[in-house]
Amino acid sequence: MISNPENFQPADTTQPGQLMPGTCAGPQSNALVPLVVSSSLPVPQGTNGGTLAPVVCVKTYLAHRAPVPRWEMEPRLFSRLPFDLRAQVKRLQAAVLFVRNLTAGKSAVKVQPACEKALTIYSEFRPLNTFRGKYDQWVAQQDWLVLVNRAKAGAVWQAKQRGLSDTFLDYVAARMGDFKRGDAAEQAILSIHRQWATGRTHKGIAEPVAGYEENWEQRTRALLPEGWHPTNIRPQLKKRAKFSKAVKALLHEGIHAAKEFMPQVHGTRSELRFMELIQFDDVRCDFRVMDTESGQVNDLWLLIARDVATTMLLGFGLRPARARDDGSQEHLMLQDMKQLTGWLLETYGLPPYQMTWKIERGTATLAQGTADALTEMIGPDRIRVSYSSMINGQSPLSYAEKAVGNSKAKAMLESLNRLQHMLTSHFPGQIGLNYSKRPTELLARESEAVEIWKSHRAENRADLHYPFYTIPQAREGLFEIFGLQNRRTEHDCEGFQKIAEWFDGNTWQPAQTAPADMTGIKTRVRMESPIERAAWLMAQSPDGWTRVSPEIITAFYEHTQRRRPVENNGEIQLMHEGKTLRFAPPSPDFALAPETKVLCYFNPDDPRFLTLTDGRGCVLGTWLRTGLVRHGDHDALAAAIRYSTSALNVAKTRAVELSAGTREELDAMRAHNSGFVTVYDGESSIREPRSAVQSAVANAVRAVVGEKQITKQKARDRAEDERIAREALEL
Repeated sequence: MISNPENFQPADTTQPGQLMPGTCAGPQSNALVPLVVSSSLPVPQGTNGGTLAPVVCVKTYLAHRAPVPRWEMEPRLFSRLPFDLRAQVKRLQAAVLFVRNLTAGKSAVKVQPACEKALTIYSEFRPLNTFRGKYDQWVAQQDWLVLVNRAKAGAVWQAKQRGLSDTFLDYVAARMGDFKRGDAAEQAILSIHRQWATGRTHKGIAEPVAGYEENWEQRTRALLPEGWHPTNIRPQLKKRAKFSKAVKALLHEGIHAAKEFMPQVHGTRSELRFMELIQFDDVRCDFRVMDTESGQVNDLWLLIARDVATTMLLGFGLRPARARDDGSQEHLMLQDMKQLTGWLLETYGLPPYQMTWKIERGTATLAQGTADALTEMIGPDRIRVSYSSMINGQSPLSYAEKAVGNSKAKAMLESLNRLQHMLTSHFPGQIGLNYSKRPTELLARESEAVEIWKSHRAENRADLHYPFYTIPQAREGLFEIFGLQNRRTEHDCEGFQKIAEWFDGNTWQPAQTAPADMTGIKTRVRMESPIERAAWLMAQSPDGWTRVSPEIITAFYEHTQRRRPVENNGEIQLMHEGKTLRFAPPSPDFALAPETKVLCYFNPDDPRFLTLTDGRGCVLGTWLRTGLVRHGDHDALAAAIRYSTSALNVAKTRAVELSAGTREELDAMRAHNSGFVTVYDGESSIREPRSAVQSAVANAVRAVVGEKQITKQKARDRAEDERIAREALEL
């Protein structure tokens, strides 16, 4: 009994020139090639080491091929068979080879008994007469294709065209392209039915149906040809790819719509460094906001900048779509783009390698002149502005199409914008995915918001509560949402590292700090967050990051400049969106005299920095925003105390300088009086129980003691200041 007939190899009992059942002849040689019939399909390799491609057009190949006895000799054609038929052909070929082996050589048996013995192993090929017919046909033709059940192999293996002709199906597909709705396919087919009866197309033109031109005038108009029902035409269109989704989108909508069904350009961020490639995009929020200045409920547009290497949101600006007098709406403008790019330069500085800013040729853009000026100011080796291409061209009817969308630069942005929409879906005033999904309560909500605004005084409107977010509230909410995105670890972003951590009972700690004995300790593996990824990438090139000159920063904030004086406490105060913002110099070295008037430049969406000039182009420095210290924020409290103490020390130093003349007069007075006899009254004598008359030597000794007391008092004062600071930090 043969345990594995497919791998059975008989002894060499063939005569010279006879094909042994376990071997096959190569296509260019008469030499025998050993064969091992395996149940798995071998992967054929080309001469260059690559995998052989399958036959593209089976019908064309079948029309020109020469017969070969084994499927292994035509792997490209064999791979076009369905998987179940491949297994069947392998088993059937093994069965006929088994019979061929039994009927060959000196101990050969007759064909019929050999077939009966083969069917005890390959029982699925019964009955005997059918299997014997297959074997005889294979021996006669020496072609493995006789073993293929072409009825189950698919239309491409059929010798004759089955079903409707390609000419007719092409004609139907063209008609479906004329009917410019996706749900009008059946009406397009019915129009061909009417054409059969009337002889005229849907446009009234006399024309025969393609594929049925022969004897067109003798047709039976009241009887449709076989197979013309829509339930038969549409499956055949699909099977033969006569009206694919891409073709349908091209004919009905345009090139941009067809892009979804085309092969995509896939990039990688594996070699990118932090801020080496920054993408800018405009996006409309899925919620409306209340503008307390105009009393309007508006859509909110964002201008965002993302780092491609880390998917991290670097910054954003916002603009409500306020209604103009002519009925149009405001949209993102050049100043919004300049404002955001200036903030990026101000906040992050310049990396030691060239940055590329990918910008659209639409609303979220920089004018070419501005981009050229930026490159000239900073240097072409530090920054490059690249404009992403738009999808346009000619329609199938040769009409020029409007440029829309983006060819390949926005895949990451669209994905992350969708995440932003989902995270903000709890914000009040949602507008839904599209207009048809807009909540029915939205109009009533808007009416209530406008009524609240109208019924209160102007000075109170910014502090009222509305059924929508106000613009400052929306900004605060978006800061939180984008922070969540930048800190997220539940993702599968390409190129990010996995971080192993252990739990110490309070927080998760890095794996490298884990104790030797991990018994009972919880562990986890999570993905790196975008912020962590950015920090890691920056650590790979820590040297060379530089600040951008304030002269360049002011060029981006020309529309926000305000003239303000320095307050008596050394700070500068601004009113912005109903709030008082305070700015202070980073150190006393950059302090300005009180009442000094300066020109202030800042980003109104995130005013963390204040760039100062004297109004004539002379830069005075960049100041930092100070805020109210919250309870428990020890770092902020310590920084505030350091700044206040430093300012006090500066004031003391200045006071000492200004009082130098008076101090000299007092010192002269004391020196003059020290040569005279001092008389103590009774009360003084009680406090000072020593001789009322002091000599010059005694006065000198007393002066030394007094200086020591002053030194000790200063030490006590310093200790007291440190104690107060420690108590403040413990609050």
